[in-house]
Amino acid sequence: MAKPAVDRSFDHPNVQFTCECGWTGLDADVEDWAVQEDRDRVVRRCPDCGDTVPEWGTLPSIEGATAIARGPLRESLAEAGYYDSE
Repeated sequence: MAKPAVDRSFDHPNVQFTCECGWTGLDADVEDWAVQEDRDRVVRRCPDCGDTVPEWGTLPSIEGATAIARGPLRESLAEAGYYDSE
């Protein structure tokens, strides 16, 4: 089993992610975020297994995330009820 990892790419402008499930891909491939109200944070979710992977990016406050959110992050927050659906 692989360990969650973040690797810098010197050939591409993106960052390489690895999940415990074995999935590897670029940060641009990760579009789903989990809103964890009990921990007041938003965490990236693996596109293959759906598990949250804090190593790939955790925003430590939902309120802060809503202030800066756009794209997939904003969509995940909207699904969790933090925005009206657009």
